[in-house]
Parts: sequence; structure tokens; C-alpha cells
Amino acid sequence: MISEALTIQYKNNLPLVSMGIIDAGSNKKIVVDAHLDFASSKTIIPTYIANDMNLSFAGSDETVTGAGIIHIPYYEVSIEVFGELYESVHVGCLDLPERTPAKALLGRDILDNYRICLDGKRKEIKVLR
Repeated sequence: MISEALTIQYKNNLPLVSMGIIDAGSNKKIVVDAHLDFASSKTIIPTYIANDMNLSFAGSDETVTGAGIIHIPYYEVSIEVFGELYESVHVGCLDLPERTPAKALLGRDILDNYRICLDGKRKEIKVLR
């Protein structure tokens, strides 16, 4: 648990953080760079990760994006970020552009547990519990 401010430097000039994705069934884990996405209500991972890890399907739903309404599948995982573990998280699956340095989007399902300040001048993220 974060007891004092955690400071993370931007990566590739973006607010990216290391995020572990853990399959609840096999405990298989991968770590990706995730973009802090305060507009997303759910954490999003790309389809290839769900397929490679053989994640458990948890349902699907329609969601509203900047591009319109889309149908998005959800998978159950544990998320490890900021030194904490969040179990039984339903993450959405959506493919991000190949050229983006972010491999996932960390959404408000996790971010709402923190106070986060993006310091663009210093290129750092301050995280408080």
C-alpha cells in the first residue's frame, strides 16, 4: 500500500506506468506499459494478450467511445500496479494502434482508488492513496 507519494517518471514523454496482468487461473503474468486513461471507466488490454494468456471470458457489453458505440468483451484478471494487487478485475479487450507506446489503458476502475497528479512540466506522475 502507498503510504506516501509515489513518483513515476513519464515514459516516451507520456504518463505510462508498468502494469502487471495476471491470469487468476494459471497465475501467468505479463507486464506492460499502460497509459493512464481518466476517460475510460474500465482498464483495457489488447486482444492478443487475452488470447496469448488464454484468459477467462467474463461477458461483454456495449460501451461508448470517441468513435461511437462498440461491443467489447471482458476478461477476468488480477491487476498489479503502484505496488498493489487488484483481484477479480474485469478488463475490456480492445486493440490499440500498433505504433502507440502504450500496450494497455489503465482505467478509472483502478485509478479511482488514488489521487493522481500529472506534472507535465517535470514529466512525472505523483500517486497518493
